[in-house]
Amino acid sequence: MKPNHYTEIPATFEIQLEQLKDYDSKKHISARGIMFFHPYDIEVPSIMKISLKMISMTGSIDFLVKILKCQKVENEPLYEIHCNFYDTNAEKEDEVLSFISSF
Repeated sequence: MKPNHYTEIPATFEIQLEQLKDYDSKKHISARGIMFFHPYDIEVPSIMKISLKMISMTGSIDFLVKILKCQKVENEPLYEIHCNFYDTNAEKEDEVLSFISSF
């Protein structure tokens, strides 16, 4: 994968977000990340725990991200969210991206 590449999470996934308070904001930020659409604005540079699952399946994959960009989508009630993997390793990032691309 190219650095600074954002993999879009398709609408067939359910995304649950939990904002983490008092988390060390100086930890490692990956060059890779994800992008998704969300109905609410998320403050930059929030640290979020994401639980990602297929709508038709049980179980989820959990990981941390740092929100780097949140932009209102023109003429839509949505925000485009760009975030990089946070405080993780390459194996976990590969697992998340493989999970997304497998559906």
